[in-house]
Amino acid sequence: MIDYHIHTNHSIDAEGELEEYCQRALSLGLEEICFTNHCELDPARNDSFICFNGQREKFTHHGLLRLQDEILKQKEKNKNSGLSIKFGIEIGYYKGIEPRLHEIIDGIELDFLLGSIHCLNHICIDSSREYMTYFAKHSAQTMLANYYQAVEDLVKSDLFNSVGHLDVYKKYGIAYYKDEIDEVTVESLRRIYRMMAERNIALEINTAGLRRIDQFYPSPFIAKYAREQGLNIITIGSDAHRVEDLGKGIAEGIKYAKSLGFEAVYRFNKKQPISVKI
Repeated sequence: MIDYHIHTNHSIDAEGELEEYCQRALSLGLEEICFTNHCELDPARNDSFICFNGQREKFTHHGLLRLQDEILKQKEKNKNSGLSIKFGIEIGYYKGIEPRLHEIIDGIELDFLLGSIHCLNHICIDSSREYMTYFAKHSAQTMLANYYQAVEDLVKSDLFNSVGHLDVYKKYGIAYYKDEIDEVTVESLRRIYRMMAERNIALEINTAGLRRIDQFYPSPFIAKYAREQGLNIITIGSDAHRVEDLGKGIAEGIKYAKSLGFEAVYRFNKKQPISVKI
């Protein structure tokens, strides 16, 4: 099994050191893990940080190089353990991020770029402290239209290997909007999946939803159109922010992927997809 969405204490909202995650992965029998710490770069926000030894510093190219060195040390330490370790980042996408992101990752030996929408109008809709600020000003229909337009922009940027937790707005949106949260237009979903298929961009099966809303991200209604539109590549991740959440729901997520018609999950090496048959 593999886990391709992991945050360590280098992310401001996570805990646990690289080595702790590696040891936990070995104890769980995971074959490959990919560290995907947050890379938030929006200049309109105050969350563009990376952490070392409990201290925050601005997210810079130098900081990412330092993180790369730490991950490479763990790769070397575990080279004979049976655990493969990959280096990725989760980028909080916003329109216009491209120049800054290229500057940050230039020359970095990344295996995997996970693109996610965390914010609309610079407000984090999957934050318990912020979601109400956005939801209170927008109907469910407007929020969904704005969210999926942001996803389209993310896909069109051609920056990413996979789209993270596609319907993460449900984390707080289910309680706030009730049944209206499911009023996503099918054509919007089909259009996004066609674009992803054309660009060989993966859809992430994110198991954190099981821990938060008793659903995978994306839910069956959102995910069921992916194969219909020719999308074949998926990644799977626990979105762990604590060591104890590593690998949670991965086995169930594999079964879920199979039920949606997927025949393989994918791992990445230097941004190139490699299938792992289900």
